[in-house]
Amino acid sequence: MSGPRHEVEGPGSSVTAFVVAMGLSAAGVTMAMLGATAITAATNGGARGALWTGAFLCLLFVTKAASIRFIPVWSDRLGPERMFLLTNLLSVVLWGGAGAAVLLGAPGTVVILAIAPLVGIVNAVFAVETPLLSKAFLSGHSMAAANARVAVARGVACAVGAIAAGALINAFGPGWALIARAVLSIPLALVLLQVTNTAAERVLAPQAAADPEEPPEGPIILADPAVRRVVLLAVALTAATAPVIAMIVPIAQSLRQTPLVIGASIMTAAMATGQLLSPFFVHRLERRERRGHDSLTGALLATAGSLIAFGIASTLLSHGPELAAWVVIGLAFGGLESASHSMVLGHLVAASGSFDARRSLAIMKFATNLAAPAGFITWAVLLNTTNGQTSILAAAAALVVATLVIGRPADRAAVPA
Repeated sequence: MSGPRHEVEGPGSSVTAFVVAMGLSAAGVTMAMLGATAITAATNGGARGALWTGAFLCLLFVTKAASIRFIPVWSDRLGPERMFLLTNLLSVVLWGGAGAAVLLGAPGTVVILAIAPLVGIVNAVFAVETPLLSKAFLSGHSMAAANARVAVARGVACAVGAIAAGALINAFGPGWALIARAVLSIPLALVLLQVTNTAAERVLAPQAAADPEEPPEGPIILADPAVRRVVLLAVALTAATAPVIAMIVPIAQSLRQTPLVIGASIMTAAMATGQLLSPFFVHRLERRERRGHDSLTGALLATAGSLIAFGIASTLLSHGPELAAWVVIGLAFGGLESASHSMVLGHLVAASGSFDARRSLAIMKFATNLAAPAGFITWAVLLNTTNGQTSILAAAAALVVATLVIGRPADRAAVPA
């Protein structure tokens, strides 16, 4: 199996600083997404806000998917550490400029739609490189366990960012949430400047493919049934669950939560905090794997079960009790959804065999970032024509059916590492 194999060397303080900076960046991402979707959901006084939010997210994820295929090549040419730094600086400029434009009176939805493609490129870089980085820093853990542990720090940061965004947007407007995203990206840029050509170079160094002259392309990688199965399950998981977090503002709007942004931020914080449970779920799933059970489909079915719980709670409850139920269920959903993505990464790397791990991840991320817009469009239409409960239950049913149809793996020889 190819992929990062080097342990991080150098002062432990550099590693700590990097993890803290990544946490601050994650908090900023949450604030920016709540701010951006609050802007699009309020278009024309909230009329068809879900459709405008879906349009923004589709534009972002389609661009992200198109860019992901080129990340391994860019990483080889620029060097991963330099690419990370340039991407982070672009993020500062994008969100800072967008926030300033909104505060100065520019039409918010126009601004958000305009920056969506560039934000997609930024997100593409992080989507491919972050799992490899996490595994490199936590070299003593499996790919799934390493990413689950990183998810703990990310979950805490996102929970704090969600609550802060709700208060900030409610008091001063969504433009400030975009500014906050830019400010919280600066520490990561400073850390990357310090570690360039040292720890980051060793951690993120691109690995050679099986044939350096002709690196395997998507169709060749996907010809492997084990890899194809993991990618299809990842597609089903993404299409069903990505809208739950990304479209939380129009979902809260459909569920009539008031104040809207505060309710959405509390829901987001609960799901982000649930990522603290991700290592526990991954540990239990990996134990089941060692006993001969299929941990990946088990993770997806459990995630679907938490979606069903959301739908039932929203059908039976309303207002304060409904929000309280969402917080409780959101903790489980956040942990299960994060654990499911960690299991996907572990199974993908294990199934990749001699293929370059970075290119295998790029293929999977390309597929999932095309699946996400399909989920956004479906949810937007359902939210606009029915309600939040129907959207959630439909997503859960689709995930259950897709998981059962794709079925158990034919070859269980490979165990995720």
